[in-house]
Formats: sequence, C-alpha cells, structure tokens
Amino acid sequence: MELLSPRTLKLANWMALALLVIVGYLWQGPKFALGVLMWGLLVVFNFHWLHRNLKGLLEGPARSTEEGRGQAKAFFAARQMLRFLVTLVVLYLLLRQDWVNAIGLVVGLSTTVLTLMAVAVIEVIKLKKKEANPSHGTPHSIS
Repeated sequence: MELLSPRTLKLANWMALALLVIVGYLWQGPKFALGVLMWGLLVVFNFHWLHRNLKGLLEGPARSTEEGRGQAKAFFAARQMLRFLVTLVVLYLLLRQDWVNAIGLVVGLSTTVLTLMAVAVIEVIKLKKKEANPSHGTPHSIS
C-alpha cells in the first residue's frame, strides 16, 4: 500500500482522530473529547471534500477554450467558499451552544496536520534506511 496515496492518508486521518478522541476523553472528559471529535470530523470531512474537488478539477474533461477553463476555476473557487462557510457555521454553532470544549476543538483541528507530519516522518525514515542499505542504491559507491 502506497503511504502517500489519498486512500492511505484518509485512513490515517480516521485513525488519528480515533486516537485523539480516546486520549482526550481519558485526559479531560467527555466535553473535551466531543470537541476533538466534532472538529476532527469536520477537518477530515474537509480533507475528503478538498481531495474530491481537486480530483474533479484536475481529472475533469479537458477544456479547450479559455472560457471553459475559467468556468472550471470559478466553480472550484465557489466550492471552496462553500466549504469554508460550512466550516464557519459549524464552528459558530458548536461554540455558541457551548456543547464542546474550545481547546478540544483546537486538538481536533490538528488531526490532518498530525497525520501529514507522521507520514512525512515515516517517509524520511524510509529514505534514510534506503540510503543506508547499499543494495537499494546505485551499483557504485558515492564515498
């Protein structure tokens, strides 16, 4: 399984969210864990939505005219604005109703960031191991 594939990143996002919710619940209680869960769900959902929108923009039918490309860009921008507005409304409702802990929301916000950082560290470790193993490089030694 390719570590940097969108499918793997999405799965890693869900696992990171589950871990953060469990740790948050054990550490600070249910209101904190709910904040982590709610914002984490929103972040993971936004990550999936952004991936789908970008995939549609990049893999969509080729637009031969400048007008067609402009319409595709405008549609993509409108979707991103909608995504942003949905995020703001959910955040406002969660904080306004005092259903969740604000610090829990910040922790939930870090779900995708933590996933991407973990993937980056794993990739660096894989590259270092590959450099250290002479059978994976070129047949000629650099030293």
